Amino acid sequence: MKYDTILFDADNTILDFDKAEFEALRRAFGQYNIQVTDELVRVYRKNNVALWQQLEKGLVTKDYVLNNRFINTAKELSLDCDILVVSKLYEEYLHEGHYVIEGAKAVLQGLIDMGARLYLVTNGVLTIQNSRLKGSGIGKYFVERFISEEVGSPKPQVEFFNHCFERIENFDSSKTLIVGDSLTSDIQGGINAGIDSCWYNPKHEQNTRGIEPTYKIDDLDKLFEIVK
Repeated sequence: MKYDTILFDADNTILDFDKAEFEALRRAFGQYNIQVTDELVRVYRKNNVALWQQLEKGLVTKDYVLNNRFINTAKELSLDCDILVVSKLYEEYLHEGHYVIEGAKAVLQGLIDMGARLYLVTNGVLTIQNSRLKGSGIGKYFVERFISEEVGSPKPQVEFFNHCFERIENFDSSKTLIVGDSLTSDIQGGINAGIDSCWYNPKHEQNTRGIEPTYKIDDLDKLFEIVK
């Protein structure tokens, strides 16, 4: 095999985070009879992504991200609610977002059958990610999972990957591939760590970041040709 060790991102690579996020937003804001419109989702996601990217660079803390993504959204849209309560409810509901990308489980099992070792590498809140991994049933496919809150550094920081590599038995960087949907955390992380990367881009989004992955796919099934 060209790659016998595969690091998978979780959200919007294996788990359907967009769906989980929308349901959590709908239920949290619903406590204040606020309808979650396309505009609200757009503004929230814009603020959320911007703050997580600041976290990836080590500019802000996780707690700052979790609160200010809602504070910024409420200010921008003039929402009448207790935004800290909304933030707390959102996290509670996100624990229940166990949705899996269609076909992902079959791909994971297929890679294992080929002889690959799979590891999960994800940024996020430890309790939320553990709950979603358990509820979705995908935890069984991975030798180990590495969550940024537990590791102490987020992707794409090289410290995150060094932590992972030290715990992977017989680690060989030349036979390791990271797969994820985020150019700034997954692909840049692979570059920082000196391993090959595969950008999972099912929506065919334009790459405006200047961050070049080793491979690009729009369907997880295409991994079989890459790793064999």
